[in-house]
Amino acid sequence: MNTPIMSGEPQTVIVTTKNTASLTLGIIAIVVGVLSLLVGWIPFLGLLAMPTAIIGILLAVVGFIIALFKQFKGVGMPVLGGAICFAAFIVPILSTGGTSAAITKAMQDASKQVTANAMSQQDTNQASSQVVATSVKNQENMEGKMKTEYIQQHIVLYDVQAKYMDSVLNGKVPGVLFKIRNAGDRSLDRVKVTVTFKDANGTPIHDQDYYPVAVSDFSLDDNKPLKPAYIWQMEAGKFYTAKSVPSEWKEGSLDAKITDIEFSKQ
Repeated sequence: MNTPIMSGEPQTVIVTTKNTASLTLGIIAIVVGVLSLLVGWIPFLGLLAMPTAIIGILLAVVGFIIALFKQFKGVGMPVLGGAICFAAFIVPILSTGGTSAAITKAMQDASKQVTANAMSQQDTNQASSQVVATSVKNQENMEGKMKTEYIQQHIVLYDVQAKYMDSVLNGKVPGVLFKIRNAGDRSLDRVKVTVTFKDANGTPIHDQDYYPVAVSDFSLDDNKPLKPAYIWQMEAGKFYTAKSVPSEWKEGSLDAKITDIEFSKQ
């Protein structure tokens, strides 16, 4: 005989779940995997989520084993949790690796660009240096040509004498005397005279340079420039000595010429 159920009496419903352990582990694995994914996509920082993802994978594996012994009942949650945790483990590797590769490539490109710029700048500097060097060389050649023309056309070296002369300190020594006339229109701060001494056969055996005009702030002698139309000559009773002339020199045998000048800057 069936007893009727009174509508006013409370009813109790008992729900039973089979294989609760595998379901619980699967849910935990899913939660762990999702949390790991939230951090794992961030480059470098996501690496910190990898240990958590590994823990989730282990939980999912344990849940799967439990479900395996229960004839695969409740296996869905562990499988899903394991997949999510595995993805949470792979994503940091991919994001960090990709970002690292991009940074490395950017640094390499920047380094190449810096190197290219440096080489370009070096080429530019070399080109500028060559231009400057060429300009300086051309200027020096021009100045040298001007000096040579001025020496040939406007400076006169005359009354050249070379003989053994009496020296108070050294007795008889080779001595040289000469005069210089500036027949040009420019003052000279320096004049260089080169005297070539010869032996009895007329063969050059010794050169001696003299600077009768040498304007300098450190000179103790007369350092006035040789002005246009002016004549330079040695002071009375003095002469240029040539102590290094070999004894083979024939007295009076020599060549003398102006070899260099420097124009006054004023």
